[in-house]
Amino acid sequence: MAKDYSEDQLIQKSTAELLEQELGWKSVYAFDNEVLGEQGTLGRKTQNEVVLTRHLRQALKRLNPWMTDKQLTEAIERMTSYMSSQTLMQINEEKYGYLRDGVPVTRLKPNGETEQVRARVMDFANVDNNEFIAVRELWIKGPIHKRRTDVVCFVNGIPLIFIELKNHDQDIQNAYTDNYRDYLDTIPHLFHHNAMIMLSNGMESRVGTVGSKWEFFHEWKRLTELDHGNIELPTMLRGICKKENLLDLLENFILFDHSGGSTVKILARNHQYLGVNQAVEMYRHREAMKGKLGVFWHTQGSGKSYSMVFLAQKIRRKFEGSPTIVVLTDRDELNKQISDTFENCGLLGGLKAKQFIAQSGDDLRQKLQGNPSFIFSLIQKFNKADAEPVYPDHDIIVMSDEAHRTQNGVFADNLMHMLPTANRIGFTGTPLLRDDNITARTFGQYVSVYDFKRAVEDKATVPLYYENRGEKLQELKNPEINAEIAARLDEEELDPSQQAKLEREFAQEVHLLTAEKRLRVVAQDFVRHYSDLWTSGKAMMVSFDKVTCVRMYNYVQEYWQKEIKALRKRIEQDPWQQEVQEIKRKLQWMEETEMAVVVSQEQNEIQTFKKWRLDITPHREKMEKRELDKEFKDADGKLRVVFVCAMWLTGFDVKTLSCLYIDKPMKAHTLMQTIARANRVAEGKSNGLVIDYIGIVKALRQALADYTANPDGGDGGNDPTVNKEELIKNVWEIIATAETFLHEKGFELQELIEAMSFEKLSFLKKAANQLCDKIETRKSFCTFATTLLRLWKYLDREDITEDMRKKKDALEAIYKELQKKRKHADITDLSVAINDIVNEHLEIDSNAMMVADGSGRRFDISGIDFDLLRREFARREDKNLVLRDIQDLLQERLARLLADNPSRINFYEKYQEIIQAYNQEQNRATIEKTFEELMHLSQSLSEEEKRYVREGFKSDEELSLYDLLLKDNLSKTEVKKLKDVAIELLAKIKEQLAGMDHPFDKPTTRATLIITIRDVLWQELPESYSEESINYYRDTIYNYVSQKYGGVGSNKAWTKCK
Repeated sequence: MAKDYSEDQLIQKSTAELLEQELGWKSVYAFDNEVLGEQGTLGRKTQNEVVLTRHLRQALKRLNPWMTDKQLTEAIERMTSYMSSQTLMQINEEKYGYLRDGVPVTRLKPNGETEQVRARVMDFANVDNNEFIAVRELWIKGPIHKRRTDVVCFVNGIPLIFIELKNHDQDIQNAYTDNYRDYLDTIPHLFHHNAMIMLSNGMESRVGTVGSKWEFFHEWKRLTELDHGNIELPTMLRGICKKENLLDLLENFILFDHSGGSTVKILARNHQYLGVNQAVEMYRHREAMKGKLGVFWHTQGSGKSYSMVFLAQKIRRKFEGSPTIVVLTDRDELNKQISDTFENCGLLGGLKAKQFIAQSGDDLRQKLQGNPSFIFSLIQKFNKADAEPVYPDHDIIVMSDEAHRTQNGVFADNLMHMLPTANRIGFTGTPLLRDDNITARTFGQYVSVYDFKRAVEDKATVPLYYENRGEKLQELKNPEINAEIAARLDEEELDPSQQAKLEREFAQEVHLLTAEKRLRVVAQDFVRHYSDLWTSGKAMMVSFDKVTCVRMYNYVQEYWQKEIKALRKRIEQDPWQQEVQEIKRKLQWMEETEMAVVVSQEQNEIQTFKKWRLDITPHREKMEKRELDKEFKDADGKLRVVFVCAMWLTGFDVKTLSCLYIDKPMKAHTLMQTIARANRVAEGKSNGLVIDYIGIVKALRQALADYTANPDGGDGGNDPTVNKEELIKNVWEIIATAETFLHEKGFELQELIEAMSFEKLSFLKKAANQLCDKIETRKSFCTFATTLLRLWKYLDREDITEDMRKKKDALEAIYKELQKKRKHADITDLSVAINDIVNEHLEIDSNAMMVADGSGRRFDISGIDFDLLRREFARREDKNLVLRDIQDLLQERLARLLADNPSRINFYEKYQEIIQAYNQEQNRATIEKTFEELMHLSQSLSEEEKRYVREGFKSDEELSLYDLLLKDNLSKTEVKKLKDVAIELLAKIKEQLAGMDHPFDKPTTRATLIITIRDVLWQELPESYSEESINYYRDTIYNYVSQKYGGVGSNKAWTKCK
């Protein structure tokens, strides 16, 4: 890698420059320049030292003028010493206490006795009274190993921030796995005082704390809540390393949570830091706000409870007086949960939370008349309407959790009566409804918003995992299926609506997906898979339609009973094996487990199901006579599996639903609403699981482009040169060609070469964006770059001029940037008959059955939101980069418009094609590739949906007519004329349709429309359209209009009309 684009120059040096020039830090480049000794560069005597004791001593003396030399030495000793029996987390928590509250030193009292007092290590009130030093390339020696760190940030000599940097084309997770974890093993003392750890490659950044796994390193992408978000390193540096922000984070936004018998260090996330500080500002102006501090809406799963702790902690530390903070909930379990959180995070001064919980209305009043630091209470404890108001001599702050629930009814009125002077802030994970005036009247308007969409963007939601378990289909036995289906169709006289419905069934592959052989394989695998996860929670199977729900229920019941018999047999055959007790518990669970079909009613459903040899009555009785929704939500209930096709897919919250089995094709938006059912995990569960039988990656892949072709081609292994002069000439020609190519695309290579610091990253991004406007553009540039790099290795050093090297380095950097990965007429009888025919000829690939348990890869798909992809793309500046991974999202609509009449297609070839595509969706490598690419998407938009705007039309209908009339080799004047024809023609067609009744059912009205279309085309089309072609375009336009406005294809009607 060229020097200008290397990690130390492009990333590390730029980091130091931003810290120094913009944020006011002192920057020191150590590496081989550091002089050891008390008077040396940093005052370190040896490379083992991680605390700059010279600077710490100066800070202690400056902040605590009363300290003697002996006390200074004692303080430094406490700050640097530790016991070998202590864990890293224990040491880190101890040192953090010294940093925030002061380091203990001994002071002699006038009476000769000694006492412990605390000496300040940081001046949190006066930022400029602290010393900020950023050191690059600092050698640190451990017990055995020696390591050189990228950047360590010291405040008053204490190493608070560790920054590990990678080059821009490297995955930043490598900084965690390859470097940071190694440093934990080899130089652990560097992290004794550490406040936070930053990892970055310049373009992407994460921050975490000691003890955090990679998954808990988070982005810091906004400086204000209104910012759209930028994950690049400069944003994180400005957000965290700004002196005021860093001291604020250090003092008020770090917690050590001791829940569950272990210690976890918590650093506020970006949205918590911004939101809490906005709430603090509201409290600062509480008199002007008249006690209404606002509504704090942070979506579920984004750390709302910790935000309450951070807010309480900062208010109590930064404001004079001793405010009493009253935390309100409406359920006992929530009350216990939040009070335990405050206790375990140390806010209750080492006391048990029970002491702060109001046990009754009288106990609550008694506590309010005192001045406790915290009170935890149910809103129901405010149970006396005539209670005498409390007017304390100190502030009372009411923090109401789930504010939209706790502020309704008489209890909330009683609270307002008893505490008329209290300041009130409402916390909620649910947005206020438009008519929720009570909550707004109590708290005011939003003080901070972190909604679901933004939480998805920031990966702040609970993980949701995807697992593919689709089976493969073998080829149909023979082409006889063609004749058999055609013969069955000939027996039917389909009306247009039946024909359209049958057409949709073929397009959706219904008869393959609902064939009995295939459904039985899925049912058998479901039983095996879910019974193996029997301790995980409840399950939902999403089937193709209502009939398939009942069929699947029956098949699952059959295999469920077989599994129960198999378990009994295992117990009988080997009653002494160690696993027998576990098997018995599983057997009991399976015998107790109840299942249900949940589908909506429809007319003639009894007859419809009878035609499929099914009985819906027992299922309907169960749905009508029992409250299945409540039973399914009951975590301890025996109803554990439901079969659905549409009901309960949206707006139905079952927290214990852990496994969602999908065997129904769905579009992206419905798909994401559906899988969100598994995202509502129960307390203590870390994820939901989506199991895919249908190949839902098909819906996802339609939004992705496949760019796997090698851009350079050839092996590149042979010396391409004839002589050195020719080689140098070829290199210069390629550089010039690439530079000219970039210029034609609106990018000047010299600007990238001359850019400094982080500006280079911006230009790299711009160049990559410009090159991704089309596939051909990107491939062309990649060809230039790979050819250049292939030739470059044959050059000698003396052949390379400085100008040549800079241009090659810049082109290579752009090339590497491009290589990065950037996320439902009745034809029942006929359907049953066709389904039987397909099932007869269908075979399942016995050699490629379900993915074996444990071997299939799971993907975290929490961040995929196709609605988000559509909307947010409009705001992206680098649209072309995203378009590199986005295909036309309108393929399905176009395919539907162009679908063949099913009575005329070759069924054998059609199903062979479907099977081939279906099997491809079950190829694990293909699926993994799709998801790996999808995970790198953050936002996108279907450009095709807005193409009519770019083309100058007012609607997609006008564009459709234009597309149908368009032909090759038209001049600009003819194109403009064609657009006018499309607009005029559509207007006349709509005008005529508005005055017609069933226009496509009557020969006269059909003829009128056809004549109108012909006349407009004959008179208005450019002269380059021949007389014969006008008849073709007339037919094409009429077929489109009949499909668009008549609801069905009109081939037969059109034939009669002609």
